[in-house]
Amino acid sequence: MSLQEIVVMIHDGEYGRAIASLEFEVKDETKTPAQRVECCKWLAECNHRLDDYQESGNWYMEAVRIILSGQVDGRTKARDGLPLCNMALEAYEKGGDSTDVLVAARVKQYLVGLGK
Repeated sequence: MSLQEIVVMIHDGEYGRAIASLEFEVKDETKTPAQRVECCKWLAECNHRLDDYQESGNWYMEAVRIILSGQVDGRTKARDGLPLCNMALEAYEKGGDSTDVLVAARVKQYLVGLGK
């Protein structure tokens, strides 16, 4: 299924179906890291709309992990990863546990250091 079709499902409020499709897509190793990050962001959004802030934060952090594993310079990783890390922190503060907040905060510090 294409990402466009999945986005239509999301806009139609079919979050469960969209999540199942996106989880399949994000595991597809033939996808580029950018495509997998995009799927993670949509997964985070779907879970946020379902008020599952823990899972939403988890998917933002998965996107950050994909970015950090990429073959780009530190500043690019910081530029791309910091906004997602901030979104994870916001989600965790709404419904995650203190350990997740701490981990996301530490990753954010790391990313800030990379950006210097």
